[in-house]
Amino acid sequence: SAEGQTKATLEEMQDVPSAYWLDTKAKIFGEGTGTMEGILADAAAKSPPQLVTFIVYDLPNRDCHAKASNGEICCTYNEDGTCDYDAAGDCTAGLAEYKSEYI
Repeated sequence: SAEGQTKATLEEMQDVPSAYWLDTKAKIFGEGTGTMEGILADAAAKSPPQLVTFIVYDLPNRDCHAKASNGEICCTYNEDGTCDYDAAGDCTAGLAEYKSEYI
């Protein structure tokens, strides 16, 4: 349990709004406050309903499979599932995946 200045800081932070990062497809659907659906259900159950903020981060060709960004969607895939950043095109396939599987 926190004590002293740490406890005081944590108590102050309780009323500070925060945003939830949507950086993987797994964080969209599901129950509990570890998913967008769960967060929205939790906020809607409050009286009055709470405003929630999401940061959409899993964008096509966003450092696919990098350990820092969690990017999962490619405009064009290599045979091994990684992004082909050198492929020509307009990212139609990546945007379609983004629209159908993510947002």
